[in-house]
Amino acid sequence: MTPALLGHLSVSLALAFSLLGLALALLAYFQGDGRFLRGARALVPLAFLGALAAFLALEWALLTHDFSLAYVARNHSTKDPLWVTLVTPWAALEGSLLLWGLLQTLYTLLASKKALDPWRASLVLAVLYGIQVFFFGVMATLASPFTTLPNPPADGVGPNPLLQNHWMMAVHPVLMYLGFVGLSVPYAYAVAAMAVRRYQTWVEETRWWTLVAWGFLTAGKVAGMWWSYEVLGWGGYWAWDPVENASFVPWLLATAFLHTALVQQTRGSFKAWNFAFVTLAFAATVLGTFLTRSGVLQSVHAFAEGPVGPAFLGFFLLATGLGLGLLSRVSREVRDAAAFRPLSREGALLLGAFFFAGWALVVVLGTFYPLLVEAFAGAKVSVGAPFFNQLSAPLGAGILLLMGVGPLLPWRRAREEALRNLYLLLGVLLLGTLLGLLRGYTPGASLALGLFLYNLAAVFLLVREGVLGRVRAGLSPWGFLENRRRVGSLLVHFAVALMGLAIAFSQTYRLESEKTLYRGEAWEVGGLKLTFQGVRALDEGRRFAVEALLKTDRFGEVRPRLHFYPQMNAPLPAPKVVYTPGNDYYFLLMDFDREKGEWASIRLILTPLVFWMWVAGGLMALGTLYSLWPAGRPKEAEGVSPA
Repeated sequence: MTPALLGHLSVSLALAFSLLGLALALLAYFQGDGRFLRGARALVPLAFLGALAAFLALEWALLTHDFSLAYVARNHSTKDPLWVTLVTPWAALEGSLLLWGLLQTLYTLLASKKALDPWRASLVLAVLYGIQVFFFGVMATLASPFTTLPNPPADGVGPNPLLQNHWMMAVHPVLMYLGFVGLSVPYAYAVAAMAVRRYQTWVEETRWWTLVAWGFLTAGKVAGMWWSYEVLGWGGYWAWDPVENASFVPWLLATAFLHTALVQQTRGSFKAWNFAFVTLAFAATVLGTFLTRSGVLQSVHAFAEGPVGPAFLGFFLLATGLGLGLLSRVSREVRDAAAFRPLSREGALLLGAFFFAGWALVVVLGTFYPLLVEAFAGAKVSVGAPFFNQLSAPLGAGILLLMGVGPLLPWRRAREEALRNLYLLLGVLLLGTLLGLLRGYTPGASLALGLFLYNLAAVFLLVREGVLGRVRAGLSPWGFLENRRRVGSLLVHFAVALMGLAIAFSQTYRLESEKTLYRGEAWEVGGLKLTFQGVRALDEGRRFAVEALLKTDRFGEVRPRLHFYPQMNAPLPAPKVVYTPGNDYYFLLMDFDREKGEWASIRLILTPLVFWMWVAGGLMALGTLYSLWPAGRPKEAEGVSPA
C-alpha cells in the first residue's frame, strides 16, 4: 500500500458512499420509506472515514517525503519544519479541497445525529450528500491530491513562502473552511423546510449551526487579518483583495440571518428573508471559492489558482437556483401577516440586516465590476480601496448605531422608557463625538469614538436592565450571567464596537517613516529612539535570513528580518512588531549593505489601537462560545433577546 493508492481508494470510496447516500436519501423522501433513510444515515460515517483516510494518506505522503505525488513535489521539501509539513495539505488547491471534503463529511455526520421528521431528515441528508458528491467528484476528476509523477524529483520546492512565514497560516484556512462548510447545514435545513413547506421550526434548529459557522468565520477572518498584518500587508490588515472580499460576503449575510432569525423565532416574521439570507450566505461561500480557485481576478491568494473554476461556478449557480427557486415557489406562503412597526426591536433588526446585506452587495459589485467590464467591453479597470472605504464607512456607522439602540427597543412598538434610553444614548453619542473633536481628532475618528461610547452605554443599560429585573423578582443578580445567549451577544456587540474604534483610529493616524542608517547611527521617530548596530546573516536550512540589529530606548533590541527563499526572486520581509495598547511599532528591514553590512534601510510604522483589534477578535470568539455553551440554551425558549 502506498499513500497514492490509499488516497485514490479513499477518495473513490467517499465519493461512492456519498452518491449512494444521496440516492437513498432521495428515495426515502419520494417513497416515504424509512428503510432508505436508515440506509442513508448508515453511510454517513463511512463517507467520513473515507475522507479521513484520504486526508491521512496525504499527511503520510508529506511526512515520508513521497515525491512521487505531484502535490508533494510541488508543495513540500525535505527542509520544511514539521509544523509546515503538517499544515501543507491546505497549502494548495488539491489539498485544500480534500480538507474541505473532510470537514463537509464531519458536518454531515454531526447533522445526521439531530432528530428531525423523516421527510426533512431525508432532504437535509440529500442536500449535504449532494455537496459531498460535488467535492469528491472534483477531487476524483479535476484536482486529485494523489496524482503521481512518472519521474519523481529527489526533493521538492516547499510550499509558498507566504504560507510558511507565520504560524497563523496553520489555523487561518482551517477556521475559514469550518465557517464556510458550516453554512451548508443551515442551507440544507432551509431547502428541506421550503420543500416540505414547514417554515417555522427550521430557524430555531439552524440558528445554532449558523452561529457555529459564524464564529469560525469570524475567528478565521481575524486570523487572516493578523497574518496579513505581520506578513503581507506591511502593517495593513485589510486590502479589499478579491478573496478577502469573497470571504467577507458570507460573513455579512450570515450576520444578517442571525438577526432576522431572532425575529422569526420571537415574532414569526421575516420567513422569506431568512430563507433568502441562508441561501445567499451558502452560495457566497461557493462563489468565494470560485474566485479563489479560478484565477479570474488578480489576488494575493493567487497561489490557490487551479482548473476547477468552471465547476465551482456551475455549483454556485445550482445552489443559488435551488434555494431561490424553492423560495419563489413558496413566496406566497411565507409572506408576513403581522403589521410591521419600524420603531421597534424587529424594525431595528430588519434595518440592521438590510445594512449587512447592502454592504455585501457593495462588496460583490466592487469585486466583480472589473471582471464584467473586461468581459463586455474588453477594458481593464480596477476598483481600489477608496471605493470600498467610502461606501463601507457609512454602512459600518449605521450598523454601530443600530447595534446600540436595537436591543433596548421592545418588540412591536417603542415604549416611553425605551425612548428615554434612546435619548440618553444619543446624548452619549453627541458628547463622545464632541470630545473627539475637542481633542483634535478628525470628524471620522471623533464619530467612531462617539459610537464606541454610545455602544458601551447601551451594553451598560442592558446589563443594568437585566440585573435589576432579577433583583425586583427576588432572584440573585449573578443569575444574569447564566443567560449565556444574552451575555454572549452583549460581549460580541461590545467587541464589534471596539473593533470599529480600532479600525477608525488605525486607518486615520497611521504614521510611516523610512531612513537609511549607518552602523552606530541613531534615529528618533514617533517618540522612539533607535540605533542601528549592524546586520547578521543566518543560514536556516530551507532559507537564508538577514536581520538588522536595532537597539531601542523603550523595547530593548529588535530584529526585523528579510527571508530569502530559493523559490522566490525577491526577499520576503519578516517585520518585528512591538504591540502596545496605544501604538504598534512595526519595524521593517527594507534593504542592507550586502558587502560589509555597514548600512540598512529601516521603515518604522506606528499604528494606533491595532492591539485592540486582536483583543476584539478574541472577545467575539469568546462571546460566540459563551452563547453556544449548552447550559445557556434553555434561556432561548424564554424568548430572551441576544441582540
